[in-house]
Amino acid sequence: MYYILVSNINPDELPIFQMPEELLEKLYDFTGNSHESSKGFLLTYVDQNGAPIILCRAGSPIIEMGIRKSLEQYLINLEGADTHLGLNDD
Repeated sequence: MYYILVSNINPDELPIFQMPEELLEKLYDFTGNSHESSKGFLLTYVDQNGAPIILCRAGSPIIEMGIRKSLEQYLINLEGADTHLGLNDD
């Protein structure tokens, strides 16, 4: 592995980062099975300014609904775990 050390980078002058389309295509290709209608993903990350970015791509409305419902259930479970640990107390 090679590391390049660059000391003259100004973080305030970096161009706005956008997730490369090729990476999103590859991620989509890795999902589902050989049928296009079974593919899909929902990706959430934080950009360089700290803003949340949410990208969703699905091969059909049913897959998108399933992804959204799974995310909803995950967030409900996560909220429940926080409550059990006392993390949501005022």
